[in-house]
Amino acid sequence: MNMFVKSTLAALLLSSFCLPAYSAVRPQLTRIVAYASDKETPVEIINESSESYMVQSWLEDVNGKDANIPLVLTPPVLRLDGQKQGKLRLVVLPAELTPDRESVYWLSIQEIPPKAKTEADNKVVIAIRSRLKVFVRPQGLNAKGAREAINSLTWTVEHDGTTTWLTANNPSAYYISFGKLMVNGSMLDDKYKMPAPKGSQRYAIPKAMTGKKATITYSAMSDYGGAGEDLKTEVQL
Repeated sequence: MNMFVKSTLAALLLSSFCLPAYSAVRPQLTRIVAYASDKETPVEIINESSESYMVQSWLEDVNGKDANIPLVLTPPVLRLDGQKQGKLRLVVLPAELTPDRESVYWLSIQEIPPKAKTEADNKVVIAIRSRLKVFVRPQGLNAKGAREAINSLTWTVEHDGTTTWLTANNPSAYYISFGKLMVNGSMLDDKYKMPAPKGSQRYAIPKAMTGKKATITYSAMSDYGGAGEDLKTEVQL
């Protein structure tokens, strides 16, 4: 085999692994809020392809465990025709909730592609899984409280050996998802980590910033996935 053919085959093979994968079935929202006071919480999904897909869904806690989750998800498996919308339903089990704070779980939505009808239709198919957070609120917690929770955050700095940590202390009953978490204009890599209700979360600070006065700029994600207004505070790193 000459070098030209080898190079061409290598390029084709490489390109086959570089093609982007797109989800045919996806949730309509990026996060779900379920209230114990509601009879059920709908989760809208859509199939944007022209083919029918089976859809499998399940719940897990933040550690990947599926036991002792205070939610019922139905149906766990459904068929969704091409260009159609479907609906999952979440029912909260109030008796199993922590009564004074929000809980969070993962909802996974796995598309199952249709089988090839003939050998000629055989092709590489990548099944995409979507994951979104489900925030569960017991009686007494509401959207207004969730919006205002970020205003109660306080910040402390800790030094542990060679690492400097910025700690977000959250006295509220709600998880806080950061839309933005910046120190002196630089976004922190682990901003996705959420300060838990009545808890805290540490964030590693780059060594170049240690020992300096710093401005923290932060905002919270809303129930619908949008970022709120920026807040700022000063700390000594």
